[in-house]
Amino acid sequence: MTYKRIFTILFTGLISICSLIAQEVQRPAVWGIAKMTFLVSDMEMAREYYGRFLGFDEAFSYPSPSGTVVSFKINDRQFLEFIVDKQAKEKKRLVSVSLETESVPDMLHYLKAQGVKVSPCITDGAGNEVIVTQDAAGNNVEFINLKADGLHRKSKGKFLSENRISKRIHHAGLYAEKIDEQDPFWVKILKCKEIVRYPLDKIQPGIIQYLGLGDCTENIEHYSPCDENFSHPCFLVEDMQETIYTLKERRNGQTVNRPSIGKTKRWLLNLQTPDKTRVEFTEAYCIK
Repeated sequence: MTYKRIFTILFTGLISICSLIAQEVQRPAVWGIAKMTFLVSDMEMAREYYGRFLGFDEAFSYPSPSGTVVSFKINDRQFLEFIVDKQAKEKKRLVSVSLETESVPDMLHYLKAQGVKVSPCITDGAGNEVIVTQDAAGNNVEFINLKADGLHRKSKGKFLSENRISKRIHHAGLYAEKIDEQDPFWVKILKCKEIVRYPLDKIQPGIIQYLGLGDCTENIEHYSPCDENFSHPCFLVEDMQETIYTLKERRNGQTVNRPSIGKTKRWLLNLQTPDKTRVEFTEAYCIK
């Protein structure tokens, strides 16, 4: 056997081994929606709407390349964050959705093994490890490890107002160009499982789709057709009637829309901030 032939066999074998290693890289666990970050045209408006009206405490702020980030606390692991841009009303307002993972370097390794373009791992202005990529619709998806010495974890037990209208983000509604049962990012790469889609008959084009993150009960909602500012947090509430009444008592000029019954047979309430950013509420149980 010639040296050339031996080299070819060894090289081919090496390529096969590398390919198998890439295929065996497992996706690290995703433990939930850590935060959603939006542009706002005015921080005082954000304080009025998310702080006084919805009852969330402003917890801290920190620097970022896009400007100062102001964080409002939902619970010890979930936050809404805002960056001022006076042109926010004319722009795509979702800056990013952040998913919690225990090992950002492992997630970086996994995404690269899948051929995904992803940013280098950095420590953000709050002291957390983060990487950023994009889904098929161009939404920035951040993977974050909330470090023990970072601002988010250090706020544990603090800034948890008794006036907050909800204690958990149930799902993140994200802009999608179309409903795709084989979504190249959420399904093919992140291995999300479809919980439900409507219409149920898959011969018909999809309108609504919920994708489970797999390691937790929180999920991603896609709705089509929609505009790029469909993206929103959906808050879980125990009693929609009490939620509506509380918001009615606090409204002070804010609009409280009528509730509706969603495709999943639960009460829904959709509001808009003065910047026209959607805020949604859903009950924990189907109507009876």
